[in-house]
Amino acid sequence: MAARLPRTDPIITVITPFRGNSTMRKHLPSRIAKTATASALALGLAAAIATPAAQAVTLTGTAAPAAQAVTLTGTAAPAAPAAPAAPAAQAVTLTGTPAPARTSPWLTGSELPLAGTFQWQAQPKSITTTTGQFQWLYTCGMGKSPTAELHTTSVSVMQFTGAARQAHAAQILFHFKDATTAGKALSTIEGDYAGCAGRLDAGHWTDTASGQKVHFDVARTAAVTSGVAYDFTARNSAGRPADIDDLPSDAKELFVQNGATVSMISIDAAKVRLDNVFGDAKALRVMENRLARS
Repeated sequence: MAARLPRTDPIITVITPFRGNSTMRKHLPSRIAKTATASALALGLAAAIATPAAQAVTLTGTAAPAAQAVTLTGTAAPAAPAAPAAPAAQAVTLTGTPAPARTSPWLTGSELPLAGTFQWQAQPKSITTTTGQFQWLYTCGMGKSPTAELHTTSVSVMQFTGAARQAHAAQILFHFKDATTAGKALSTIEGDYAGCAGRLDAGHWTDTASGQKVHFDVARTAAVTSGVAYDFTARNSAGRPADIDDLPSDAKELFVQNGATVSMISIDAAKVRLDNVFGDAKALRVMENRLARS
């Protein structure tokens, strides 16, 4: 069986008030007057005989009434409306969620599962990207090529060093032409893990040191919207971590897809137990956040 990726060759409205009164008064400036005038006519008659004395004749009548002031009442026409005042400038506050700052998709050593146990140290200088073929890049994908089965365009890898020589860690980025292809690849990976233990058990693997039959177990330990984490174990008949070729006795493998990328964290060990699953959910969330912001 071909070996997997070598550890030394990593992949990667204003209102104006109306100001007038409701009743307007107007006074006519002229007076209208009519005055009756009588002229006294003195009639003097000269007669040979005695004549009555002339009498004053008085003409009487009704005098025209004196002119009076006329008051007109009614509703005054409304004053022309004033032009709307321009609104005062106001401060405008825009609310919402700011776009996240872009960052690297790569995790730090302290963000990996089991960081307290192995003191993982990321090795950024080890990052490589290649379009080459590989036998496999995850435990339950043995015999599968990323380019053939997952349809990757390239793969990038960064290695981590740890306190124990028997344990190794890496982050792998599977790159795809689009998000649809990446989503299908994650589905393929999940399918590979669903039947992984049964397929391996059917292969009759044995512990190279004791010759005992090896039993495999795969457990799903955590999940997010577009990601999942698994624990993989291989145990001999005595229940001890098995020593087998090409496969680790223990492995943790976490996958998260966002856009056209699937990020994977791989931790594997030879004859060293990796029993702690409490950090898997947290690591998935970190991976998810990093991909969303990158």
